Amino acid sequence: MPQPLISPENYFSEDPLYYSDGFLNPEGFMQNNQLLEEHFRVLDSLFAMRSGPDQGALLSADVAERLLPTEATWKDAPFTRVANRIELTTAERILLLLILEAHYRPVAMTRRITSLLATNKNLVIDFGYFKDPFSAGYYPTIKTVLFLLAGNDIAHWRKLEQEILYHGRLLKEQIVIFRDPDERALMGNRMNHILSIEPEYVDYLLHGRKPRPDFGRSFPAKWVSTNLNWDNLVLNPRTMSEIHDVMDWVAHGEDVISRSEQQVNQSFPCLFYGPPGTGKSLTAKLIGKHYGKDVFRVDLSMIVSKYIGETEKNLAQLFDRAEGKDWILFFDEADSLFGKRTGISDSKDKWANLEMSYLLQRMEEHQGLCILATNLKNNLDAAMSRRVQASIYFPWPKEEERSLIWQKSVPPGFEYANNVSFEKLGKFDLSGAGIANVIKASCVKAAKRGDYILHSKDIARFIRIEYAKDSRTP
Repeated sequence: MPQPLISPENYFSEDPLYYSDGFLNPEGFMQNNQLLEEHFRVLDSLFAMRSGPDQGALLSADVAERLLPTEATWKDAPFTRVANRIELTTAERILLLLILEAHYRPVAMTRRITSLLATNKNLVIDFGYFKDPFSAGYYPTIKTVLFLLAGNDIAHWRKLEQEILYHGRLLKEQIVIFRDPDERALMGNRMNHILSIEPEYVDYLLHGRKPRPDFGRSFPAKWVSTNLNWDNLVLNPRTMSEIHDVMDWVAHGEDVISRSEQQVNQSFPCLFYGPPGTGKSLTAKLIGKHYGKDVFRVDLSMIVSKYIGETEKNLAQLFDRAEGKDWILFFDEADSLFGKRTGISDSKDKWANLEMSYLLQRMEEHQGLCILATNLKNNLDAAMSRRVQASIYFPWPKEEERSLIWQKSVPPGFEYANNVSFEKLGKFDLSGAGIANVIKASCVKAAKRGDYILHSKDIARFIRIEYAKDSRTP
């Protein structure tokens, strides 16, 4: 189970060169620019060597390595963290610098190409830069990095291809992606594929903001978090004990996998089921917060498609992007995606069952924690129930638990009136989410009055409204 690429929740708030929100402060920004400039001078030196009289010759294997700064100016700089955390090779560092240059100093690249066009047009072809017909900008390709490091030595090209394409961590971590500039071509030349970096890593490497994918069709999951703590979560002892079992895996799973020589499955799918509003979503967020892992709630409306093959494609994008990131994937209302398979009566049933099989396969291959939440466990497919590592029931809170929820749920800055009895409030048959709704509405009235005190009159009114949602009367 890989560790997170970037230490998440606290963002480096203890580092004096970062703001508490994870962005570089002015001093950190200056230090980061200084470090990047040191690395980009390596590119300038390599291009100068390649533009000289022996441009096609194979440079000695350690030339680029000797040019790179031996000691990082700042060990907590974003570029240094990425390079050290995933143990980038020299070739991969040069590759990352090539792509980042287009975002950090695009003018330098344009001037370099313009100078070559004026002196040696054939060398521009050797460098393999792609000219965008729309923006007129130049972008590095796979050929660019291979020529920069290996000249015209084709045998060394093949060795670098293995290092970068097949064993490279930049691709496995999906920090860098390759794209064919002409997708219409029946047989595109891989050497001409454009190198690009995921936008969230551009933000991280230049500004320090923690990389998280943007929610959208390419990544149909949204980052979620909570300001609450375990003290705010009220559950019965049995449920809490089973949650601790899940947390034990998060804490010690990597040790188990490494000592078992990879014979233990790296995935850990678990199921949270029970009535709505009983703490399933909050528990998932708290586990992520406790261990500093990002929790992404999957938007099933963007996953499931009526068109054949689209659901599998959307699932593939989600799991591919999550690979190696050590994220927690949270599938809320999972019964809509993991529902029971049906007998095959027509082609639609056949494809629906194939979608389910593909989903089960990808979930078992995912190297991390998958949490499925549902209100209706009986609607889940039997194969899904067999594959989950932990199945945890979140029951409707009992009277004494409801009293404790009322007591713990009042937000800072507000307080209950003296005549409010938690014992009496616990007698009202509400879930934790229902109680939160009543408290929120009562806080609004308290803020309107300006006394910030939750009065029993307001609480009683909003309890009746909450009951009415389920056609009940308190």
